[in-house]
Amino acid sequence: MAPATLPDSDWAQRRHPISFAHLLSLKQIGPDVFESTSSAYPPMTPPRSYGGHVFAQSAWAAAKTVPKGLVVHNCTGHYILVGNSKFPFRYHVQRVRDGGVYSLRKVEVFQDTDGSNTSNTWGPPVFIATVSFKRDESHKHSQSLKPSERRRDFAHQEESPDYIDRTYASVLQGKRFEDHPEPLGADGIWLPSVPLEMMRLRTHTFPGLDMRKVDMRKYLDLVGFPRRAGPGDQERLKAAAKWKLLLFYRLLREQDVHPDARDNNLQEVVPPEDEDDLNLHACAHLYACDRNSLFLVQRALGYSSLMIQLSSIAQTVVFHAPLEQLKMVDQQGRRKLFVQESWSNNSGCDRVTHNSRLWNYETGTIIATTLQDGMFRVPVQTQPMLDLEADEPGHKQSKI
Repeated sequence: MAPATLPDSDWAQRRHPISFAHLLSLKQIGPDVFESTSSAYPPMTPPRSYGGHVFAQSAWAAAKTVPKGLVVHNCTGHYILVGNSKFPFRYHVQRVRDGGVYSLRKVEVFQDTDGSNTSNTWGPPVFIATVSFKRDESHKHSQSLKPSERRRDFAHQEESPDYIDRTYASVLQGKRFEDHPEPLGADGIWLPSVPLEMMRLRTHTFPGLDMRKVDMRKYLDLVGFPRRAGPGDQERLKAAAKWKLLLFYRLLREQDVHPDARDNNLQEVVPPEDEDDLNLHACAHLYACDRNSLFLVQRALGYSSLMIQLSSIAQTVVFHAPLEQLKMVDQQGRRKLFVQESWSNNSGCDRVTHNSRLWNYETGTIIATTLQDGMFRVPVQTQPMLDLEADEPGHKQSKI
């Protein structure tokens, strides 16, 4: 018997983005077992789903099993099988440890795409995550405590609060959030056979977050990156770590979404407390950090015009900042603006790394550090790809 597809899995019918709380909505189907109720976004050709979805939703499922006051501070995920956007993910949460300050959860994620799974029998997991939660301890630094009970407070970060605006002034100065373009699905690297309409659809249907991608070409020229050097060029490889990308993002709540988008074939209303949950906001950062990831490395190494074998292997996010810096809405109910600064510090042995820092743009605080390990295979003979960010409109695609 074939499994039922999700009611909102036809992304051709989604003309508006949906709220992040709707996107990550879960229903409990057993003790510490949860199932997704909304389709995962397919960045390119359905049904292959966006990896950031299962990464973030694993943490959200884990968060539903911890006491109030515990917030995600570390999440590591391992991508095992490709997710299918037509079918729900099932999250099995294991309570590894419950301490007074720290708690740890292991999440195994399954998907039934052919009807062969039963309630007692499942195939291999498609994804496994470990999610660690921490209780806020800032009260331990209060001057009202006795010296014998009080802890010393300390904090530092690698860069100054004005680092983003100062370092990237050549591409940010005088521009507002809305002045930057929306990022295309699959970062605009497509098979030439993919219709232009599908490319446009992938831009306007990205759910959960309002995102903008900064055109970095002026910055890359300023730091001397050899943008016109071809794939495999030694000069380009030596400079690859200079290739930087900035992605601005902010939360999409129910009140931010166009009214027509609320229908989207979703049966349940998002509980107001979910949209306010600090763990959901942390999950939104997890969701954002995978948005362009390995495609950045493909461009940095000069292989954006070639079809390569590209896949995430594992991903880790560590949150640093105080909780108020993590939250995506301020006390007046206004959405905060965040920016991901990303690059690649290493490649080789058919693997690459994607590094990034997530910044609270308004306060200049680094709220998280991310690291992704990716498979990166470049066949000697391969098909050409269309890179919509190629320097020249008539740019001829390279062939090997």
